[in-house]
Amino acid sequence: MKRKLAAILLVSLLLMSVQVASAKKYSLTFHTGAVGGLYMEPAAIWADQWHKNLPDVEASVILGGGFTNPLVVAESPPNEAVGITDTLSAREVQLGVGEYAGRVPQGIKNLRALWRFNVKSWGHILARPGVVPEGIETFGEFLATKPNIKLALKIRGSGDEIFARRLLECYGLTYDDINSWGGSVSFNNPADISGLMIDGHADVTIAIVRVPASYVLDMDASIKGMKWLALEPETIDRLVEEYGYIRGYHPGADYTTLGKDIPSVAFDHLVFVHEDMDEELAYQLTKVVISDPERVGKAVPALSTFSAAEAPLDTGFPLHPGAERAYRELGLLK
Repeated sequence: MKRKLAAILLVSLLLMSVQVASAKKYSLTFHTGAVGGLYMEPAAIWADQWHKNLPDVEASVILGGGFTNPLVVAESPPNEAVGITDTLSAREVQLGVGEYAGRVPQGIKNLRALWRFNVKSWGHILARPGVVPEGIETFGEFLATKPNIKLALKIRGSGDEIFARRLLECYGLTYDDINSWGGSVSFNNPADISGLMIDGHADVTIAIVRVPASYVLDMDASIKGMKWLALEPETIDRLVEEYGYIRGYHPGADYTTLGKDIPSVAFDHLVFVHEDMDEELAYQLTKVVISDPERVGKAVPALSTFSAAEAPLDTGFPLHPGAERAYRELGLLK
C-alpha cells in the first residue's frame, strides 16, 4: 500500500512539474509615445490591468512614436511587442506610401489591431460670418463660387495642412486656385490662426484636430455666428477610400457655434501587435481591457470616450484573430 501511495504521489508531482514548466510567461514591451502625450498614460493603465489580471504577462511601457512604432513591432519577436499608432499611419505603412514610402516602399503587412481608442480628431472647415453666401452648407458648394478668401492653415507638412491639401484635391483644386481667385493662403501656428480669424485677418481655416481644441474654443467663444461647413458624401467617400480617414458626424455638442452634427471625417489611434502573436495572448490582452473599458477613462480624461462598442471598428489594421475572438465572446462583433 505504501509503495502504491508513493507511486501515486510521484506521478502527481511529475504532472504538476510538467504543468508549471508548460505555463508560458510573456514579457511585453509596450511602445507608446512622448511623456505627456496621448499614448503613454493609457498604455500605463492597460499594462496595469494586464499585470493585475494576467499573472503570466509582464509589460514594460516605454517611449516611442506613432510613426516608428509600426516599424519596430513588425521586426520584433511576435510575443514581445505591443505598439500604438494612428489609423492614417496604419494605412500608409501597410501600403508603403506617404512618409513610409522611403522606408518600406513594399509596405508592412504583418501587423494586427487589438482595439481603437475612440479619441477622434475631426476635420473642420470654419468661416467667419458673412464669408459664406446664404444657403450654402457644404465646402464643395462654397468652393464652386470661387471665393476670394484669406485661408489660414497650420504649418506646411503638419497633419492639418496635409488634410487641407487632400481636401482641396478632392475638388480638383490646389492652393494656386485660391490665389488665382484673388485670395491667399498662409501657414501658421494654432494660436496665430485663432488670432487671425478673430481679428478678421483670415476668413477660413481648415484643420483636423482632437476636440475640444483650445484654439478652436477661442474662436468659438469670440466669433459669433462662425460658420461650419459640412462635407459631401462623395468627398467623404474619397477621403476614406484613398487616405483611410473614418467617416462620421462631427458632434454638434463639441462647440457652441457648431450646434448640430455635420458630416465629416476623422482619424483615431489604435493598439496593435504582430500578426504572429499567440492567439491566446492577444485574446487575453484584449479581453482584460475591453471587459473594463471605464478603467482607462477614469484615470486618463482624454480617454473618457474609450468605448468597448467602438474598439473593434475602423482599426486601420485588420483585427488580430485573438482580439476578434474576445469581441465575439463579449457580444461586440457578430
